Amino acid sequence: MSYEKIKEEFIKSAEAYINAKRQPFEKLSGMELVDAKSQYLDDFQGYITHLNFTLNALIEEHSITFQTLEEANAFQDYMKPTFGSIAVKFTEGLID
Repeated sequence: MSYEKIKEEFIKSAEAYINAKRQPFEKLSGMELVDAKSQYLDDFQGYITHLNFTLNALIEEHSITFQTLEEANAFQDYMKPTFGSIAVKFTEGLID
């Protein structure tokens, strides 16, 4: 499997996580909504953990092996901008 396909699946998983965690917001208002958003934002480390597990699972699932440290570093460099953009998506619209 290509790195691009792994990246696509990774992004889909991250977006699904965000959407699932934000779904309760639709039913809330006032202080309940503020509290829910605060708890959501407090779980940023949980989101990062989810991303790491997801990426590792995709690498294993698709039998990606890195023959050298350079290959592993190249993959890491390839994924770095994606990690940045989906980290921003986690807070998008919630922090001014």
